[in-house]
Amino acid sequence: MELNKQVAGGIAEEYLARWRRVALYDELALMEQNGDKDYENVIGEDGQEYKVLFYALPGADGALRMVVAVNHRRLRSAVAPLTREAIIRSDGSYVE
Repeated sequence: MELNKQVAGGIAEEYLARWRRVALYDELALMEQNGDKDYENVIGEDGQEYKVLFYALPGADGALRMVVAVNHRRLRSAVAPLTREAIIRSDGSYVE
């Protein structure tokens, strides 16, 4: 089953915007250090089930990449999930 990129993109943007409002650099650094990932299962506007995965990756100069990946929740997931990301600096500001 092909991933509906329009619906998945909307979900990813919504969750990334929400994460940016509440994320603290220190919590993200701990998440990255521990290799933690969080996820939610959601129903898209097309009625399909999607899995939204949140994780942090190291960036340049101590910054962190906040990654949101969206894929089908079913076993026949897309080969590559749709991703969106934001970069947060150690001072809590974002790279635009």
